[in-house]
Amino acid sequence: MDVDLEHANEVIDPRHYGGDEGEYRFFVNGTTLTIARIDTHEEEGWDIGFWLRAYLPTDTIPDFTSTVYTYHGLEYERAPKDTTEIIFHPSVTIIKKWAFYECRSLERVTIPDTVTRIEVGAFFNCRSLRFIRLSTNLASIGSGAFRGCSSLEAAFLPPTVTHIGNMAFCRCKSLRFLYVHESIQFITQSIFKGCDQLSTTVSNNLSKVCYSTSVDPQTIQECIVTDGIERATEVNDQEMTALHILCTNPFVTADCISAYLQLAPEAANQQDSDGMTPFQYLCRNDVTVLDDRSFSSWMIWWYHCMPPQTETGKKRKRE
Repeated sequence: MDVDLEHANEVIDPRHYGGDEGEYRFFVNGTTLTIARIDTHEEEGWDIGFWLRAYLPTDTIPDFTSTVYTYHGLEYERAPKDTTEIIFHPSVTIIKKWAFYECRSLERVTIPDTVTRIEVGAFFNCRSLRFIRLSTNLASIGSGAFRGCSSLEAAFLPPTVTHIGNMAFCRCKSLRFLYVHESIQFITQSIFKGCDQLSTTVSNNLSKVCYSTSVDPQTIQECIVTDGIERATEVNDQEMTALHILCTNPFVTADCISAYLQLAPEAANQQDSDGMTPFQYLCRNDVTVLDDRSFSSWMIWWYHCMPPQTETGKKRKRE
């Protein structure tokens, strides 16, 4: 099949995007692109359409063998299905429809604060996606945006979100908690259909503070003092402590965790319903809080957050 190009001798990204799983070879001769099917299904012809990216010879050509994909927010832009890491171009303000459809090797996504809208099906069936950090300026999440993200465990929505489309988190069967702010103008049960483990309620003020995308150390300590130390160490309706939630929060800082542990160090050893401690959540989600490089490991940093007497007690136990 021949396709006319806008410019002569464009460079074609050999990774194609879309529904057709076939294998193809691409030849460019002047302004003509020839696409030939080279897999064992050649006789079957073309199934459904797919998309290609073309670059001018003067463009900065990406490494096509890499699974790291730079997203530019173009209309009909699709990331290759083998993408494992996304880099967002600084110009991106909208993640367009089906942008990362069935990128099943994608495990982590950090969406920059320039993004205000995630459109329909943007992360549909990203089955390995476990951790996502949303934009603090996000206003809208489209229908089915995260549908079928069966490994996603938590979603922290900034208060700027005012719209969530139908089935936005449908069939996110690992989703344990998602706090919906009062700013949401309209919400239906279909948004969370098939999320059997999900709790959308917050049982106490401290948990609500730890859910916040603008969490800070002072508010945490004020809340613990007001609610009492017992509340900071108890297991809530989500069958975890508020510290578990804090250690899953992609907006948390090292000072926030330190502030919590200084007042309620006993919470560090509490296990949730899966037998996980808050520290294990922090490590598993790889939340980036260890900014002080004077510490050689997460564990050393974690114990540094403890009050001196608790740290000494732990050392004596080991002896």
